[in-house]
Amino acid sequence: MKTNPILLKKSISITKQFFINYTLLFIILLGVGTFTLVANFVYVESVYEDLDQDFLKGTYKDAKKLGMEAAFKKNELPDHAYLEIISSDYKVTDQFNSPHEVGYDYGLHEFLKETDTYDTDLYIPEEGGEYLVLYFPAEDYIQLDDVFFFTVFFFMACLIVILYWYVKRTSVQLIQPIQKLLKGIDTISAGNYNEKIEFEANEELNQLKHTINDMAETIGKEIALKERSENLRKQLILDISHDLKTPLTNIQGYAETLNRFTHLTRADQQRYTEIIVSNSKRANRLIHDLFDLSHLDISCDSVCLKETDMAEWLRSMLSSFVKDFEEKGMRYHLDITEDVLMVKFDPSKLERALTNILQNGLAYSDGYLSISLKEQQNQAVLIIEDKGIGIPVDYHDKIFEPFVRMDESRNGQTGGTGLGLAIAKKLIEQNGGCIRLDSEYEEGCRFVVVFDLHSRT
Repeated sequence: MKTNPILLKKSISITKQFFINYTLLFIILLGVGTFTLVANFVYVESVYEDLDQDFLKGTYKDAKKLGMEAAFKKNELPDHAYLEIISSDYKVTDQFNSPHEVGYDYGLHEFLKETDTYDTDLYIPEEGGEYLVLYFPAEDYIQLDDVFFFTVFFFMACLIVILYWYVKRTSVQLIQPIQKLLKGIDTISAGNYNEKIEFEANEELNQLKHTINDMAETIGKEIALKERSENLRKQLILDISHDLKTPLTNIQGYAETLNRFTHLTRADQQRYTEIIVSNSKRANRLIHDLFDLSHLDISCDSVCLKETDMAEWLRSMLSSFVKDFEEKGMRYHLDITEDVLMVKFDPSKLERALTNILQNGLAYSDGYLSISLKEQQNQAVLIIEDKGIGIPVDYHDKIFEPFVRMDESRNGQTGGTGLGLAIAKKLIEQNGGCIRLDSEYEEGCRFVVVFDLHSRT
């Protein structure tokens, strides 16, 4: 699994986000409560405000001019209130909605008496002689039910609006990313491993997003590799069948000819026998290479790495090829560094790999072969190049696969099995190196083999 990439914008954890959200919610509740108290105060003041002297003065004038009932209605007094005009000797001279009849005598003591059962607003005209009294029963002056319902309704309305905004904000932070995760997982579960889940959220959700994306990418690659391996396996079976069919058919055909036609000349018998032997060797080489390739795929326990001077070892190994070069009339160029290049590798295994590459060059080059070994950036770089027919660009990525052939000039008739480069690549990799085909070289084939240096003396 790949390491999650570092986010350009650092996100906070879900724990911190919840703490922030809860703190914000607490502040919101305090704010809504405070706002409700202010609204409640405004409501009470607007509905049950104390009556000032100007209002009472106007009411008195209206009562004198229009009458008590008209004054009561004009000034929009509440139904539970009543008006009285009381003389200087504390008798009711006029009233509206009052429980006291005209002529009712309060007396000084009752008029001045304070009580919890009512609230009174008093106006004394400038000319004197009488009073205007506006009376509100205490239990009706402030309607507690109205105030309670107003407070609850206002608080709930504000709370619902704020919570709606708060839930939407929380949804953006948590719920929407989780929904995108679930949607992406459903898509990936359906087999679309190229699906990328995209969003920016809290730290844990971002990590989960990258983990799922990496997991989907890894699974997609593994499935692609599995499908490719299965296709290669099927192709390998077809190639093996094809490459074994020709020599076995020749062996069978010429053996039946020798068995059936006993009057053949000695020369024909010799020629047919050589054909049988040649095809037998070809089939045997193919089977032997297949065994080696399969063994390399299964285990690399037989590789014994030793720290060796690769330059000296390569000079010694190539000395056995000089005779082959000269017999084929090939021009060759050897450029082996005089420096000591200490590399850990298995000499016998690496010799087998390089032999396959050199035999490939001997078979398909155009009379020229160059081999060089130098140190580059603390690495031992071995280059083997020829000036042969080259390899088409389309085959560069799969030249090291078994039985890959570009044209008729590289088929089984040349004596090769089509497994040499595949075996060479696996052996080099088991020895800790890597091999590639130089795609920029156009005069033939150039193989580049690289090993890390361990020490230098």
